[in-house]
Amino acid sequence: MERFGIFETVRVESGKPVLIDYHYSRLRRSSFFLDIPLKLSREEFDRVLVEGAPHGTKLVRFTLYKRGNFEISVRDCKKRKFVSLFPVYSVRRSYSILSEHKTIDIMDSLTAIDEAKRFGYDEALLFDEKGFVSETAFANIFFFKDGILFTPSLMCGCLRGTRREFIRDICKEMGLPIVEGFFKLKDVLNADEVFITSSREDTCLVNKIGSYRIKIPKGEPISERIKKVILRLHSLN
Repeated sequence: MERFGIFETVRVESGKPVLIDYHYSRLRRSSFFLDIPLKLSREEFDRVLVEGAPHGTKLVRFTLYKRGNFEISVRDCKKRKFVSLFPVYSVRRSYSILSEHKTIDIMDSLTAIDEAKRFGYDEALLFDEKGFVSETAFANIFFFKDGILFTPSLMCGCLRGTRREFIRDICKEMGLPIVEGFFKLKDVLNADEVFITSSREDTCLVNKIGSYRIKIPKGEPISERIKKVILRLHSLN
């Protein structure tokens, strides 16, 4: 088994990869940084993904190994309306030269989510060594308060997620202030809206963190507005 590599998990809907430019950009950046040869152009990457999932809605994992060889695996994409988060302190995130890259070493994330699921939760909420919120085991986290969108800094050890990057890019277009920073759990619990972002469903509202019930916004949530922008772009491509 090869132990050195990077991967992308891309949602493919009706034969079209969602936000493929963001996935390919991260793949290129990581392959260059880690000296892993990427022999596929953006168009070839697209073709490989579609060949793996020509119909329906699937999650396609593209794994690129040190020698430049790759493999794909496909699974059903089961979208959720809400997720519950369990704070996990046995696994800590930390910023390093690797934390921004999606490497195949995910044992810490698997350990964290196993703990969360044992207690009946969907995902694990993770923190850095100083106790600041970082991300979940397999998603970035955002919260909305008083008209401002907040997300943890990359210095908290979170992944440079594709949806995280997309949201940063469109916030100005949406007239939405965004702050990347260092936040404690209480900051998240006091928010008007909390959501996670991933390839699985783009954005997904958080309705519970530990024993604390999170407010569900009245009217259209910010997360839903962002999701609609992504789906509109997908339909145009």
